[in-house]
Amino acid sequence: MSDKLRLLAAVVLLSPISSYSEDWSTEQLELLEWEKQCISADNAQDFIGCFHEDFVGWGMGYPVPTNKSDREATAENGFENFPSELVYFHPLSVEIYGNVAVINYLDSRRTTNNHTGEVNYETTQWTDVAIKEDGNWYWIADHGTAQDIE
Repeated sequence: MSDKLRLLAAVVLLSPISSYSEDWSTEQLELLEWEKQCISADNAQDFIGCFHEDFVGWGMGYPVPTNKSDREATAENGFENFPSELVYFHPLSVEIYGNVAVINYLDSRRTTNNHTGEVNYETTQWTDVAIKEDGNWYWIADHGTAQDIE
């Protein structure tokens, strides 16, 4: 199945998943806007700015949990050599507990390998945990996996 067809299948199959956007508070909607801005960053500096100094998470492609420094070490290469575009963002749940939030979502992105010109589409699922400090949200933990849509 082609990458574009996989992406279309993901969007069609995952669209019926319930989202509670009609019930989300202003604070939840603002948090989602921040989340979307972070995951669609087009440069390493903006992306890394979303991480808390004490971040530890289990991102995709890492065999063990990583911290902010680990993510920073790979971000510049990733943005320079494998730029991606967010093409689909589907929040599933947003829970805020004071200054801590848990966001579960699906996303799909188009990534280009600048060395080969190859374009890939990938759908992923994430749980992000964010902490609010001095009026700003930061990721403190995450876990992401790729969706296998055949």
